[in-house]
Amino acid sequence: MNKDILNDLVLSVKKQKLNVLNVIVRQDGNIIGRHDFIEDKPNPLWSVSKTFTSMAVGIAINEGYIKLEDSIAGFFTGVSYSDISELHRKITIHDLLCMGSGHKECPVIKADWESKKDWDISRLFFEEPIIYEPGTHFTYDNSATYMLSKIISITTGINLDDYLYEKIFKYLDISKPLWDTCPKNIPQGFAGLHLTAMDLSKFGQLILDKGIYKDKQQLIPAKYIEQATRVQIETDDFNPYFATADHHQGYGYQIWMNSYPNSYRMDGLYGQYVVMIPDKNAIVTYVSNEQHNMTGVLELTWNTLIDKL
Repeated sequence: MNKDILNDLVLSVKKQKLNVLNVIVRQDGNIIGRHDFIEDKPNPLWSVSKTFTSMAVGIAINEGYIKLEDSIAGFFTGVSYSDISELHRKITIHDLLCMGSGHKECPVIKADWESKKDWDISRLFFEEPIIYEPGTHFTYDNSATYMLSKIISITTGINLDDYLYEKIFKYLDISKPLWDTCPKNIPQGFAGLHLTAMDLSKFGQLILDKGIYKDKQQLIPAKYIEQATRVQIETDDFNPYFATADHHQGYGYQIWMNSYPNSYRMDGLYGQYVVMIPDKNAIVTYVSNEQHNMTGVLELTWNTLIDKL
């Protein structure tokens, strides 16, 4: 453990009044720095959940349940969605993974979160018009990730949370976590997962290690991780108020590319990040509740830490 490596980061957190809760730094497979501003306990990870969903898809592909090129409409043949257009039928698993469904906006904003009546996100997905040719335009689309969660349930017969527990969590010594669900107990996929910072850092290590656990067990296919962690779609047009250079480097399979060369991240609302830096063989994990400057949490990596790794 390097007791000094996080000194500048901690000072910067306090100076900027960032509400960071926990930070863990791993390098060469070992924890070299850790600072708990509060006790490390399970927290909602928001969109960091998406990367877990992606890795479940990679495992399901390897097990023969689905293929990247599968049309997703084929998994919903028993459901009467009258508005499934020809463009909807062109959407593939690949398109969902890289947020290239063709929607102009995310249909989940139309979900009734309060009463949960008439709240079928798959119906909202198919009723939302397809504006762009699937696979050509990035739109940050929570419904796309939900559809992946539902497809895991349909094809494997096991819900996403159970599937990930059997395939990954139990090997990493992670107790089955809480995952908020949608109707019919389908895990949200796009959000809702609760883990500790330590659990999250273990998962980041597994991805950095190309899915290999303890140098012997291939829990996630390496080929899939290689695809997931490189640009699958451009993000130049993604310009919410908080966008920085780190949002314009491209998107993989539910994973963002960073402005720092050859690095990528899991990314969630309010400053949840797992920053993976292969050239340094390092991972930086943040759990936060920063509601005003969440990108400031990510930038701690570049401003206070990267040169020390």
